[in-house]
Amino acid sequence: MRLIFILACLCVVQSVSAQKMLLLERANRAKTNKLYIGDQLKFRLNGPENYWYSRRIEDIFPEKKSLKLDNYLVHVDSISHLRLPARPVPRIIGGTLFTFGSSLLFALGVARIYNEGNVNYPPLLATAGGSLGLGFLLAKPRKLHMGKKYRLRPIEIKFPAPLIPPPPGGE
Repeated sequence: MRLIFILACLCVVQSVSAQKMLLLERANRAKTNKLYIGDQLKFRLNGPENYWYSRRIEDIFPEKKSLKLDNYLVHVDSISHLRLPARPVPRIIGGTLFTFGSSLLFALGVARIYNEGNVNYPPLLATAGGSLGLGFLLAKPRKLHMGKKYRLRPIEIKFPAPLIPPPPGGE
C-alpha cells in the first residue's frame, strides 16, 4: 500500500512539473518537439559571432517570450539556430556504418601487418572509407535555422478556475 501511494505521488509531481514547455514547430506540420524545464538546449544567438551555447532550461516565461538558461535570460526571438541530436533511425544506422567501417579498417591493417597475400585492398579500403563517411554524416547532430521553416514558441498550460464555486462549509 505504501508503494502505491509513493508511485501515485510521483505521478502527480511529474504532471505538475510539465506545465511550461518550449515548442519547436515546423511549418505545415502538426507534430512538434517539446523541450521541458531541465532539458539541455544547444543554440546560437543572432549576430556576427559563431559560437554555440549549451545551456540548461531553468524556467520558461511565455508572457515575455523568454527562457531562463543557466541564470541568463534569453529572448526566444534572439535564438537563430538550434542543434538537435540526429533522428533515432538515421543515428542508429550511422553508428552501425561507422562501426563497420572502423572494424573493416582495423581488419585490413591487421591483414597488412601479417602479410596476407589474398586480400584485395583497394575495394575494401573504399568500402571502409565510404562506410565511415556515410556513418559520420548520418549520426551527426542536425542544425536547424529558425525563421520561415522552424520557430520556437514558449507555452504554459493553465487550468481555469472552476465555473461552479465549491460549497461553503467544507463539505
